[in-house]
Amino acid sequence: MRIISRSEEETLKLGEAIGRLIKGGEVICLVGDLGAGKTTLVKGIAKGMGILEG
Repeated sequence: MRIISRSEEETLKLGEAIGRLIKGGEVICLVGDLGAGKTTLVKGIAKGMGILEG
């Protein structure tokens, strides 16, 4: 799957949506250049899963 985000806010929202969908036990591989937004996406995923800090 390939998704293109146009902003940091869009990436966070996408991550939150993914975080609400995953049940646990899934393996997600993120590939991208430095500064591509992988960490921002993971922060959104964590927020969507209800993880507030870590």
